[in-house]
Amino acid sequence: MAKAVETKKTTAPVEAVETKEVTEVKEVKKTTKKADAKEKVAKAAKEEKQEVVYLQYAGLELTVDEIMDRAKAAYAAEGHRASSIKSLRLYIKPEEQKAYYVINDKAAGCIEL
Repeated sequence: MAKAVETKKTTAPVEAVETKEVTEVKEVKKTTKKADAKEKVAKAAKEEKQEVVYLQYAGLELTVDEIMDRAKAAYAAEGHRASSIKSLRLYIKPEEQKAYYVINDKAAGCIEL
């Protein structure tokens, strides 16, 4: 006569595997959502309109952004911190080939175009 073999069912390893798989699936979903969000932001950035203003005068061609960058650099060259700039007013006089700037309503100067 055959003896009855007692078998114990252990659910601990199965639960551990199931929990691990569920956790991995959740992590993949989170990663996918983050990637999708980044792609949407990148796509929106590509779709944004770019506006550029050019100054053309007597064979000279500069963008207003370039002139502003030069004014900021001149301000920094005077010993000021570029990060301290809160406001910048720029007056471009192409007939003099100069741009005058006023920074933070205190410092003023001019740069050659």
